Amino acid sequence: MQDDILLDSNKTVRLENYKFSGLDASLIGAIKSVIDYYEIPVSTSWIYGMTGYAFLHVLDEGLVKPNAGPPEQEIFKLARNIGVEINGLHVYAEGENFKNLQAEAWEKARVALNAKQPVFAKNIDIQNQTSIVYAYDDIGYYTHSWHTGYEHSEDVIPWNSLGLSLCPCINCVNSRKASGYENPMGGLISLHWANPIEAVDEMTAFKEALTYVIRLNEEGIYNWEGKTYFVGQKAYERWLTAMENNDINKYYFSLFVEILNEGRHHAITFLTEIKEKVPSINEQLIDEAISTYSEISSRYKILNSMYPYEEPPVVEMKDKEQCIAIVKELMSLEEKAMTTLKEIHACLP
Repeated sequence: MQDDILLDSNKTVRLENYKFSGLDASLIGAIKSVIDYYEIPVSTSWIYGMTGYAFLHVLDEGLVKPNAGPPEQEIFKLARNIGVEINGLHVYAEGENFKNLQAEAWEKARVALNAKQPVFAKNIDIQNQTSIVYAYDDIGYYTHSWHTGYEHSEDVIPWNSLGLSLCPCINCVNSRKASGYENPMGGLISLHWANPIEAVDEMTAFKEALTYVIRLNEEGIYNWEGKTYFVGQKAYERWLTAMENNDINKYYFSLFVEILNEGRHHAITFLTEIKEKVPSINEQLIDEAISTYSEISSRYKILNSMYPYEEPPVVEMKDKEQCIAIVKELMSLEEKAMTTLKEIHACLP
């Protein structure tokens, strides 16, 4: 691993060979970036599968936060099984407590980067998105994110802007000016760093991932940090109700679809990998799951083509009846897939 720190002439401490992975599920993307930095030989699909993310559909009550769930700490716990230990802060706060946490995160980030440990943060530049922090200077953080490449996107983000989602790119700056945006007095302080650790065996990791996915789906609804989230069948029911009541935003729906399209694609690849690496698992059940997730993936590809991400955001849903029909198909297929995952889980030692 070539991970030397580069100290620029302007006193910027920069972590070399730490790159933004660019996944739609940006939390998984951050973990992938860490995995790549430490040269741990696992695929994106392996990360998706062993964190359970490949099999989850989590929907916030407002249908507008595609990267808000599932809870980060649950994902980080499962990430230990594939060889990374993730520590950090993830706290909602206001007023002086918010400012104190910003200062604490700033200190933690500098210590980590000085120790050649990769750092990532949520709501540092884009709302509900996780970005990697690859450098810092006397003023603040330097990030790579979905907006990297736009004018001013790689400008420094002051350390006391953490949690405010103040992307420095020209488009976001102009958008905030046009909307009369005012900085809130609080928000989410979410900043983490990672170290490599020894991975557990594949069977144990797979069983723990399925245990988590099954539990979350059986609960169906959970509350986290004051918000309600729907999982699996409950998420599909919430989508259908919103569509039938013309209460769904095409822009946010397209973002959810991007993530789910990506995740179900990786579900297929992950199941193929696990079948090859752990041949003692019931091959017939794995093949059944691959077949069902292939059908699910094909439906999400259709939805992704029907509702692509667009800037500026388009609110109105078109072809609603066709969309409802596809979502109903997905709901049925996901129930079938979950039944198979439970059968696989029951066969694991």
